[in-house]
Amino acid sequence: MMEWYTAAERFTEALASSDPTPGGGAAAAQTGAMGCALLLMAIGTTLKRKNLDREIQSDLEVSEKRLGSLKNQLKRYVQQDAQAYAGYLTAKRLPKDDPARDLALQSALETAARVPADTASAALQVLKELDRIQPAIAPVILADVHCAKHLLQAAIHCAVENVRANIPFITNEKLLEKLNQQIQLFLKSC
Repeated sequence: MMEWYTAAERFTEALASSDPTPGGGAAAAQTGAMGCALLLMAIGTTLKRKNLDREIQSDLEVSEKRLGSLKNQLKRYVQQDAQAYAGYLTAKRLPKDDPARDLALQSALETAARVPADTASAALQVLKELDRIQPAIAPVILADVHCAKHLLQAAIHCAVENVRANIPFITNEKLLEKLNQQIQLFLKSC
């Protein structure tokens, strides 16, 4: 039991440090992963019920696999967010007269915006799955499902803030249009 607590404490303290990573994007991804994990726990608890309808059981098992994949995806975004920021810092350190600097900066900024956009997208997929399966979840565990929903909504909002932080510096008009459309979809959906 203490092992998970120690890991959670280390991540929390890393967020509290003055280091730029982990930051808001990593926190958004971790929050989404935690929301997904709570939903998986609720499914697992429901699947242990002896009198569970066979069709509901089958549906929850399929959902459990899908959510397991999304949880792993969200966990990867925690690290990818830090890597995106490191890529930005590397590009920023290039000499100002280096012709490759502007392209490297734009590429790094695009990655720094895409990772939280992907985080929000994955959290939204989990949120939709939660809404779909909630009626099948055992009533005894619904409080955790509600907590999962709040965490997923917070992950989406936090990820959107991290996308917005990069938008003013991105010059690719097509990407800007796509990111702004995604932001509207994410916020409307939660």
